Amino acid sequence: MRIWMALLAALVLGVAPARADEAKLSAALDAFERMALWRVATGLPTGALESTGGVIRWQQPLRVRMAGRSSSSERSFLLKVLNEAAELANLAIVVENGARSGENFKIEFFPEYGAPPIIPDAGCLARTWHIQGIMTRVELYIRTGSREYTRCILRAMLHGFGIPGHPNDLDSVLSFTRHGISRFTEADVTTLGTLYHSSVWPGMPHLEAMVAARKLLAERMGLIPAGGDASGLARLTMDLSVVRLRASAEESGRPAAIAAIQLGIAYSRGNYVRTYRDEANRYMRLAGDGGIPEFQYIVGSMFLEWVSPLRDDKAAAHYLEKAALQNHADAMFLLARLLASGRGREFDPVAAYAWFSLAAERKVRGAATARDNLSANLSAAQIAEAKSRAEKFVPQPAR
Repeated sequence: MRIWMALLAALVLGVAPARADEAKLSAALDAFERMALWRVATGLPTGALESTGGVIRWQQPLRVRMAGRSSSSERSFLLKVLNEAAELANLAIVVENGARSGENFKIEFFPEYGAPPIIPDAGCLARTWHIQGIMTRVELYIRTGSREYTRCILRAMLHGFGIPGHPNDLDSVLSFTRHGISRFTEADVTTLGTLYHSSVWPGMPHLEAMVAARKLLAERMGLIPAGGDASGLARLTMDLSVVRLRASAEESGRPAAIAAIQLGIAYSRGNYVRTYRDEANRYMRLAGDGGIPEFQYIVGSMFLEWVSPLRDDKAAAHYLEKAALQNHADAMFLLARLLASGRGREFDPVAAYAWFSLAAERKVRGAATARDNLSANLSAAQIAEAKSRAEKFVPQPAR
């Protein structure tokens, strides 16, 4: 699979094989991407990858609470692994005792037999929650007495620290083909340290994170001096990142929309790839045409935020309307602002009032004030018409 991807990159992008002195950098960069920025897509062919949408990691101290029964050796090993991971991530740990008191990192043990269905045959499971790339809660469910207990703990801990991948061909505890592992491998340590470096931040887009990781890893390996330029290193791996995102963007559903937005942002800002207006537009529209309101809102917002020649008010209004019609509150607010100013659409204060009203009902900040300010320029008949439109609003299915 990796050889096929390398050949594809060479054919599509005309890249040259990596030099021998970059082999270690390329391997570390590839491991970082596939461990921290991709995961195996559920329900797709074995080995298929989907983007997580960028960097996901903790930004706050861990408040840990353990529940359930386990042997002293099992609990000691888990605490050892937890402390090692936290040290690599430079995160503080507070162990909560007794009743629940605001923990954000829950660890629950279950006996080998009688464990709840939530735990798979592998013996443990990590459930994670995050907002805009910042992890907010983790629950680790551990089956005690398992033959693969140590590897299971190590793997679940990496998931709990924001590393979701399962690259079976890497020397990592995340690989299901590695057995008898009792400590983090070099790839695990390097990836965890890179993910939590100050130059990599929560929510950082995929390709931006790859650029930051390339520079950081090159400095650590002595390939460039601190603050040096790493743009000429590990070109093949970086090109493969673009190839993977391109392939994912052409699929359907959330992973495709995420990949398309990543590429649209990258092409608009010149993040690793060169600034290319047509490609930025194509991938943003591809994401917006997927029918998912949250991504239509993002696409519409990006078309508004971009500067000329990428800025496109008509495209912004188009995708914001699609999202607003599907009951996306923030899209309603932005669409109302466009209608109230005649940007991207003909000036329509009645429609703007209706959308501001709908956004205000959904508690969007500033919507009620904007609606009230607009009413000063409307007649009683126009306000009545706008209120009637808002009352008759029925969310539409994906479009």
